[in-house]
Amino acid sequence: MNTDNKTNTDNKMNSIKSTNKPKVKLIVVDRLKHDLNVLLEPYKTSEFLPIVVINELLTTAFKSCQILHEYTSQYKIIKIKVDDLLSANITNWQYNRPPDLTRCNDIARYIYNSMKPIDTMIYLSFNNAKQSFDIIDGIHRYTSLKIIKEHNSTPLDLLTPSEFGNNNDAAWLYESYLIVNVRINSTDGELIELFKSLNKSNPIPDLYIRDTNKDKKDAIEQVSNNWQIKYKSHFSSNSKPNKPNINRDRFIDLLDSIYDKYNLGENPKYCLEKLLERTNTDISYNIPRKTTQTIREKCADTGCWLFIYGIDELKKMI
Repeated sequence: MNTDNKTNTDNKMNSIKSTNKPKVKLIVVDRLKHDLNVLLEPYKTSEFLPIVVINELLTTAFKSCQILHEYTSQYKIIKIKVDDLLSANITNWQYNRPPDLTRCNDIARYIYNSMKPIDTMIYLSFNNAKQSFDIIDGIHRYTSLKIIKEHNSTPLDLLTPSEFGNNNDAAWLYESYLIVNVRINSTDGELIELFKSLNKSNPIPDLYIRDTNKDKKDAIEQVSNNWQIKYKSHFSSNSKPNKPNINRDRFIDLLDSIYDKYNLGENPKYCLEKLLERTNTDISYNIPRKTTQTIREKCADTGCWLFIYGIDELKKMI
């Protein structure tokens, strides 16, 4: 047989064999079907989620989720890893106070340094309008964990070492479990009642229960944050700090009272600041005789005299 003819024949045979081979099916995992947004897409305009998707919602949002108890199909106790909590889409509930960062940093240090189990329960409610979980109770603990994660995720820097470690070396924390009380399809009224009952021992500033006016909240929170930064050493995480210190929640109560007392015009933040500064200056020129030397020295050093008086006294003075 001619060599060229033989080569052509072999090529044809190989081609036939190739076409007769069974095709290998590539199994592609459709990751999107496990994505929370895709799961919830059909229900994003609905006020409530159908009961049949609730368990899938939980296992999609928290991969390690174990349902420990079901009070109802829409109210459960679950167990999840800290890492899953920190990776989930979580926001602060609209009526909840913002986290007090002074307190959160103290909690973060305790968690990281003690290396004890996170023996606590966090309360979540799924917000279908935002398609995220709202923290009803536990915002300080959650924020503390976020602080640890933020610092612990940074590369090792020997010049400025992190007090919370580096390179995600806190696996003992991320792999640990915590208990979550989670509600789906709860109404605002139900959540407010829950919120009030959970915070009976630590009163919430009236601002977050009585008045949700955005301008007022923004002004008060901005002034509060400014003072916390400017006079950091006077803000304590203690629920009943000693003079001349205060905690953020009671300071917000003071600002709330001042806001309601005056017509602050179009720039309430500026007016609040001026009222505080004027009172602070007045006090510095009229220091009560009973003020101890230690308090005098601290206030003279920081320039903050306001908190040598209690909140009730300040409400009358300002």
